[in-house]
Amino acid sequence: MSNFTALLIIADRTHSPFVQAQFYTALTIPAILFGLVAGPIVDMVERKALMLITDFLLIILFFMYIFAVESIPFIFLIAFLTSSVARFFIPAEAATIPLVVDKKTLNHANSFFLFTLMGSVLIGYAIAGPIIQLFGGLRSNGEIAPFIIASAFLVIGFILRLSLAKIEIKKPNVWGDSLIGKTFILFAQTVMEVKSNINISLPLVLLVFVELIVGLLSVLLLEYVRRYLLLPLTSITYVLMVPLVAGLIFGVAVLGKIEGVYGRKKPVLLSLFAIGGVLLILGIAPIYFEPLIRMITGFVAAFVIGILIVIIAVSARTVLQVNSKVEMHGRIFSFLDVLIALATPIPVLVTGLLADKISLLATLMIFGGGVITLTYFGRKFILKK
Repeated sequence: MSNFTALLIIADRTHSPFVQAQFYTALTIPAILFGLVAGPIVDMVERKALMLITDFLLIILFFMYIFAVESIPFIFLIAFLTSSVARFFIPAEAATIPLVVDKKTLNHANSFFLFTLMGSVLIGYAIAGPIIQLFGGLRSNGEIAPFIIASAFLVIGFILRLSLAKIEIKKPNVWGDSLIGKTFILFAQTVMEVKSNINISLPLVLLVFVELIVGLLSVLLLEYVRRYLLLPLTSITYVLMVPLVAGLIFGVAVLGKIEGVYGRKKPVLLSLFAIGGVLLILGIAPIYFEPLIRMITGFVAAFVIGILIVIIAVSARTVLQVNSKVEMHGRIFSFLDVLIALATPIPVLVTGLLADKISLLATLMIFGGGVITLTYFGRKFILKK
C-alpha cells in the first residue's frame, strides 16, 4: 500500500512512466548490493530474531514516507532503504515454509503463501486509491493516510510475530572463522548448485519472469488507465487490481485440479504463451474498441493474469524447494532476489522510456510478442525438464 501510494504520488507529479520505472529500480537495486550477504546470514542466524529486527526497521521507514511526499528524491531514498531491509526478511520467510510443511502438502502451502504474498500486495494496491480519496485525494492529507495506516499494521505484525516459536534450522557446514569469509564461501556454493542443477535454475528463471511481468505492468498500467480508459489514476484499483486479486484467488482454488489432470509442465508452458497473448490484447484493445469495451477487456485481462501468475509461480517455487537442500534454502531465495535485481531494472527502465518516447500501446505489443516468441523457442526445453 505504501509503495503504491508513493508510485501514485510520483505519477501525479511527473506523468512519466520513465520516472515511475526509476522508482521500481530503487526497489530492486538493493538485492544486488545485499543479496551476496543476505542468504548466508539467513541460513546462519535464528530466523525469528532476524524477522523481528527487520519488521521494526520497516515500521520506522514506512512512517518516514509521511515526510517525503513533496520530494521525489526522498521518496526514492526511502524506497531504497525499505527494500534493503526486506532483502533479509524475504528469504528468511520463504525458506521457513519447507521446515514446517511436509512435501505432500508443500504445493498447497506455496499456493497459500503466494496468495498472501502477492494478494496482500495487490490488496494494498487496491485500497490505496480509495483511502487517498477518502481523506481528500492526491495533493492533500489523503497522500499521507496510507503511510500512517501501513505503519500501524506493521506494528500489529511485529506484535503478532513475537508469538512465533523459535525456528530450528540445520546450519550449513563451512570452514573458517571470519563471517565475511564464510559469507563468500556459502554464496559460491549456492552459485555452483544453481549452475549444476537444472531443477533449481529453471524454476529461478520462471520466478524472475513473474517478477518482471509484475514490474512492467506496475509501470505501464497507471498511464494505461489514464490515457486509454480515460479514468483517474486511482481508478486502477477498481478496473485492474480487484480483478487481479480475484484471479489470484481463483488460481489458488483450481491449481490442484489443473495439475492433477495436466501435470505441472504443460500448464506452465501454456500460461507463458497466454501472458504474451494478454499483453498483446491490452496493446491492441484501445486501437479498435470504445472506452467501455476497453475497460471490460482490461478487467478480464487482469483476472486472467492473476490465474496465470499462480500457475507459473507456485509450480516453480515448489520445484525449487523440493530440489534444493534444506540448509541452502535461505541462500537460494536470496539468490533469487539477486537474479530479479539483475534481470528486471533494465527491461523496466527501457519499457518506461519506450512508453514515454514512442508509444505505450506499442510497448505492450512488443513485450507480448517477445514473450510468445521466447516461449515458442523454449517450449521443448521446458517440457523436457
